[in-house]
Amino acid sequence: MTSPIAHSDRVLIRNLQLDVLIGVYDFERLAPQRVIFEVDLHTDCRPAGLSDNVVDAVNYAQVTDVITKISVASEYQLLEALAEDVATQVLAQFSTVSCIDITIHKPDIMPNDVKVAIAISRTRAAQY
Repeated sequence: MTSPIAHSDRVLIRNLQLDVLIGVYDFERLAPQRVIFEVDLHTDCRPAGLSDNVVDAVNYAQVTDVITKISVASEYQLLEALAEDVATQVLAQFSTVSCIDITIHKPDIMPNDVKVAIAISRTRAAQY
């Protein structure tokens, strides 16, 4: 007998590109640079699937707005700090999200088309 995994459903946000003032080095602080968010919101999608009503869903437009507001208003040095703030705010504002996985890419910082990113995963149980 197999048992269902709690909250194996996810709402995905992909390729959210924002210009953010972020970085450790002086040259990074001169102008905003592009970062790309990939976000997985672990939630139970059954209520929305059964009702076909957005009030029963995690509204990805609202989550995207939260991420955007935090990112463009910030002046973090590290992607890790930005990711922590986003995770904390999303878990606080969206009660049906049980876990959030965030990857933030900094695609233009390294030469020779090298791509760098950080990834974190935070759960409601660990947060609250």
